[in-house]
Amino acid sequence: EPKPMAIYHLSVSNVSRASGSKATATLSYISGRRVHDERRGETYDYGRKERVLRVGTLLPEGAPAEYADPAVLFNAVELHETGRTARPAKKIVVALPREFTPRQRVQALEEYIRENLNADGYAATYAIHDDGRGNNPHAHILVANRQIDPATGGWARLKQRMEYVLDERGERVPLIDPETGRQKTDKRGRRQWKRTSVSLNPLDRKAKLKALRESWANTCNARLDETARIDHRSLEDQGSDLEPTIHEGYAARAIERAGGVSERCQTNREIRRSNSLLTAVRAELGRIFDRLGELFAAKIGRLRRRQARPEPAEPNWRYFEGDARRQLEADKADHTAAIRGKLMDARADVGNREEWWRSHGTEEHEAAKQIIDVARAASREARDANIFKRGRLPESSPRGCAGRCRGSKTPTSRPTGTRPTGSA
Repeated sequence: EPKPMAIYHLSVSNVSRASGSKATATLSYISGRRVHDERRGETYDYGRKERVLRVGTLLPEGAPAEYADPAVLFNAVELHETGRTARPAKKIVVALPREFTPRQRVQALEEYIRENLNADGYAATYAIHDDGRGNNPHAHILVANRQIDPATGGWARLKQRMEYVLDERGERVPLIDPETGRQKTDKRGRRQWKRTSVSLNPLDRKAKLKALRESWANTCNARLDETARIDHRSLEDQGSDLEPTIHEGYAARAIERAGGVSERCQTNREIRRSNSLLTAVRAELGRIFDRLGELFAAKIGRLRRRQARPEPAEPNWRYFEGDARRQLEADKADHTAAIRGKLMDARADVGNREEWWRSHGTEEHEAAKQIIDVARAASREARDANIFKRGRLPESSPRGCAGRCRGSKTPTSRPTGTRPTGSA
C-alpha cells in the first residue's frame, strides 16, 4: 500500500457563548486537563489524555506573565466578555504532515502562531494530538478573541461599526413599521434599512482568515520535500476535478477501530479509490502524450536535417528542350545540304549526258529513271530526318518532352504537294 502523502487541512470556528460553548471547556477538551471556570463556578475534565502529545502557550508582546498558564488566560478573557452572545475565543484546527518529526511539528506550530497571531496581539494555546496510535497527527490552537494592548497589558478595546443587514441574495433588508406593514422612512422621506453593529476584530475579517490558511501551507512547505508539498487552495480553486473527502471525526474512527463500518469512513474510501483511479488514468495519458511528443520531435528533427542537406534539383526540361531543338535544326540543315548536293550532282550528271541522250534516244528513259531513283532516295532521307515538320521534337528527346512541355506549340503538317523552302 502506498505511503499516505501530506494533506492540507485548516479550519477556523468560533467559541460562541450563544451556542453554549465556553473557552474554559474548550481548553479542557484540547489539553486533556481539568479546568475550573471562574465565571460559572464549573469544572471541566474531558479526559482523553492519551491523545494529547504536547501543550504550549505563546503570548504577544506586553501580555501579563501569568497568562502563560492557559487556565488563567482563558478565565481572564471569559470574565472580560460579558455579553450573552460573546465569542471569547476562536479555535483553529490544522493537520500536521505525517512527514514531520515530533520536533518539526512543534517548530512549525510555534512559528505559525508567533507570525500570524502573536504579531497581531493575540495570545494562543496549542495542543498536538494523534489518535493514540500515532496516526492522524493534528493540532488545536485556542486563540483569545481579543487583542492585548502592549502598552497596558490589558485587553484592547474592539472598535465597532454599523453595517446593513443583507438577505440571502446580498440585498439590504428593509426596516418594516409593524403598525403599517410598510418600510419605514425618515423625516425627509428616505427609506430605512436594517443595520447591525459589527466588531472590527481582525480575526473576523475574510482577508485575515485567507492569510491564515495560506501561511500554514507556506510554513509546512518550508519543511517538506518538493514531492510532498501541500496547497491551501480548495480543489475547485486549483482547477482540479478530484472529489474532496469529508471530515470523518473521532466517533467515526472509533467505530472502525471497534470492527464496525462508519458511513463517513466508507464514503472517504470510495472517494479515495475514485480519485486514485482518475489520477492513474491521467498519469498513463501523460506518459502516452510524452511518448507521442518524443516521436513528433524526432520526426521534425529528421525533416530539418533533410532540409539542411539539399538534394539535386529536378532537371529543367524546358532548358534541355531548347538545346535539343537547336541541335535538331543543325542536323536538319546538314541533312538538307547533303540532299541538295545529291540532287545537284544528279542534275549535273543529267546535263552532262544531254548530248548522249540526243544521240541515244532509246536510252533516255533509263537516264530519267536513274534521276528519279536518286530523287526518291533523297526524299526518303529527308522524311526520316523530319526536315519537313516544325515545332516538334523527335520521340527520342529527353523524357519525351517535345510537344508536351509547357509553352510548346502544337505541331502542324505541311499541305500535301508542297516542298520545303530552299529544296531543289
